[in-house]
Amino acid sequence: MLDAKARIKGIERALEYGRNTHSPLDVLDCVEKGEAQLWLEPNATIVTQIFEHPNEQVLHFWLAAGELESVLELSDKVLEWGKSEGCTRATLSGRKGWARALEHRGWSDTKLVTMERSLI
Repeated sequence: MLDAKARIKGIERALEYGRNTHSPLDVLDCVEKGEAQLWLEPNATIVTQIFEHPNEQVLHFWLAAGELESVLELSDKVLEWGKSEGCTRATLSGRKGWARALEHRGWSDTKLVTMERSLI
């Protein structure tokens, strides 16, 4: 079972991959404001957001940490919740390894590329 320190470390690692746009405290602030949802199981942590677009509502998996199988099991529950909230699609951005891990669960690579460039 993950303790609080392990959960925070996992979220910190996930945030590092996302270029440290937020701190763990920023994430909790988003959850408290209702801008994000925090999902906890004994060996998994997921943070999601719902993006409302003119033509659809999208469930976005923002952060995930923990044991892979536990994260995958928790993600199934989160997807069902997203459906019940009116989301018609789910998205995520992550390391390339997630494409392999999620392909057999119905996820597909959109073939979009994320690029970045420093402005300083």
